[in-house]
This record gives sequence, C-alpha cells and structure tokens, in this order.
Amino acid sequence: MATLSLTALAQAPSTYIKAGKLFDGHSNRLQENVVIVVQGKKIVRAGNDVTIPAGATVIDLSQLTVMPGLIDAHTHIVLHAGDYDAQILRESPEFRAIYATRNAKLTLESGVTTIRDLGNEGAGFADVALRDAIAQGLVPGPRIVAAIRPVTSTGAYRLVGYSPYQALPPISASADGPSEIRKEVRRLIADGADVLKIYMESYEKRQLREDRLSGAMNYSQEELNVLTEEAHRAGVRVAAHTYSDEAARMAIAAGVDSIEHGLYLQTDTFRLMAEKGIYYVPTLLVYELWRDAKIFGAITPENKIRLTNTVNEHTTTFKRALTTSVKIAFGTDTFELPGTNAEELELMVRYGMKAADSLRSATSISAALLDVSDITGTIEAGKSADIIAFRGDPFDDIRSLQHVLFVMKEGRVFKQ
Repeated sequence: MATLSLTALAQAPSTYIKAGKLFDGHSNRLQENVVIVVQGKKIVRAGNDVTIPAGATVIDLSQLTVMPGLIDAHTHIVLHAGDYDAQILRESPEFRAIYATRNAKLTLESGVTTIRDLGNEGAGFADVALRDAIAQGLVPGPRIVAAIRPVTSTGAYRLVGYSPYQALPPISASADGPSEIRKEVRRLIADGADVLKIYMESYEKRQLREDRLSGAMNYSQEELNVLTEEAHRAGVRVAAHTYSDEAARMAIAAGVDSIEHGLYLQTDTFRLMAEKGIYYVPTLLVYELWRDAKIFGAITPENKIRLTNTVNEHTTTFKRALTTSVKIAFGTDTFELPGTNAEELELMVRYGMKAADSLRSATSISAALLDVSDITGTIEAGKSADIIAFRGDPFDDIRSLQHVLFVMKEGRVFKQ
C-alpha cells in the first residue's frame, strides 16, 4: 500500500473533519463524535480521542452522518438519456466523451467516488481517456476502473433491427475460438483495460423466450477458460454478464471474478460462488427503470410483460442470494440517470438485505471486487480521503444516502 513519506506528512497541512456519526465501511453500527484527520490525499487518523489543535482547519460535519465514498461496481459512464441507438449511430465518440465528463461530475457529486465502468458502448477510448483525465485532476469525477469494450462472439452484443448490408459501429469486440479470444484479451489490456467484461449470453443474438429476458449462449467452456486464464495471467479481473443459471455455472467453472445481473440464478449456484469467492453484482434498479419506461423511452405492451416477469424473477433471485454467504457488491447499471446510484441501495434493503450489509456492499465489498481495497472503501489510516456526508441515519432509512451534502475525494472537497 502506498504511503506518504514522513517528510511529506510533516509538510502537508492537516484538515480535521468532525463527524457526528460515522460508518467506517466495516461495522454493524454507527460510531459517534469521531474526528478524521486528513493530510494531503490520505486519511492519517480517525477516532474519538483525536484532539483538534487551536487554529486548525476544521470541516464541521457534526450534524451529519459520514462514511466512505460509494463504489459503484457496474456503470456505463459514456451513455446518457435518450435513444440508445441514436447515440451510437449519430454522435461522435468525442461528443460522447464530453457527455461522459458531465456524467462523471454528477456521479461524484452524488457521493460515488469510485466506479467500475463495464463498457463504453462504442465510444472508442472515451472511458480510459476520462479515467486518466480524472486521475490527473483535469476534470472532476470518480476514480474509474475501465473495461473499454466487452468481449463477445460474432453476432452477439450489437445493434439490431437494421439491414445486414449496413455497416454499423461495433459496441463490443468479436472474438471466436481460443486463439482470437486470447489475442483480444491481450489487445484490450495493451490498450489500457483495467478489467475484462465477457458477454456470456446475449438477447441481441437470439431471444430464447418471449415471456422474459433471455439470450443465446455465446461461448463454449473452452473459450471461457482461455479468456479468464489470459486475463488473470496479466492480473486483470473478469466480469461475466449472465442471465441464466447455466451461463453462470459456466462462468464459475472458468473462474471469473464476478457475475453481473444473474437474473435467474439458483441457491446452489450462489453457494458455489461463495465457496469460490466470486462476487454477485445484481443491478436491480436498471431493470425496474426499464420496465417503467424511465430509460430507453417508451416500450411495447409485449416488452412491458417481458420486463415485469424479468423483474419479478430477478427479485426472487436476489432474495435467494441473501440466504447464502455469497459476497454481494453494489452496482447500478443506471447509465442514463447519473446521480441516482443510491436508489439501488433502497431496493437492496427493500428486498431483504440488512442496511449494514448494503452499506458494506457499496464500500468495502465493492472495493475488494475492484481490487482497490488498499486505496479506498473504508475510513482508516492510510486510505484515500474519499469521504461523504448526509443527514439522517442510513441504518433506519437507507434513502438518506440519496441526498449527499458533502463529498471529498482524495482530500479535495467537491461538494459542501
């Protein structure tokens, strides 16, 4: 873990943050009257016994609840409200990068200080460019773990409904067979991907059922094994987009690091994931917003039925997960509504998750999934000063997190 030198710490001015109540990213309860000492970008101390010297710089949050910045493990920061196809067909990657910059600012101001962005939907290298610009302090936004583009088989994850004679912009990287897949993984990592995303099944390729979202399988077990092996060889984790239990089982056998969505998983599958240390990122909110026509625009009556059934089954699946010890990470996928990320926590609690567990899912657990636990996810000495504050007690009302009043990232205040 990177630490400041003693000389640098001695020279850096200290800021003392008075927290009325504190969730540290680990505990089952809120601590009271804690002082957090920040020097430069780091937390150097946090506790009830900290003495604030006369004349010190103080940020008084004594009337608020303080916690680590939220970590959203499933986003698409380059997308925005409006027709999905039109964004890809009519907007340049440069225009979409500007939209992403605006989305990043809104996301940070809502209290999300780190995101894992799982595909920029055909916007070139806008996600890694934004990641680097934020890291260099050129624009405000959350810390970004970027995938660039998902890996799929030919004919999977693509724009549909157009003439086959039309050359459409790709929204994924097509790779077939072990050799092509290995090469594509290497190419993505060379291009700057921090994480690999694999589409296990895609309804864009072939919808298998009319009554709920479903998709044809994209890869054989051998192909999946190669993708995961090659990514892990380079120290890069793998996120698997899955709907069915069958697809999840194949991904688990290949050794992926997380199952995304997992709409129809069974209890035994969650137990197997827990045994192997594979995370579940349910993304509940996006399907409810889609069902209610709050993203993608109006939907047909047939799609309304399909999405209603999907949401009902997805909710049941999430409740199954809660009966096991699988690690559940916070991810929203609500790409068109930046700043609404905390609404996912409301659904997680509504469907049976304990408030403390939901808070951990959005802090220390997501940090572990993203492999940034040495940087963020908890309030403790040595961690990045990623700190947010709001009114109320999230253990009593998780919706209080939807109204963040204070945001600090890496020791810099972005909202107060």
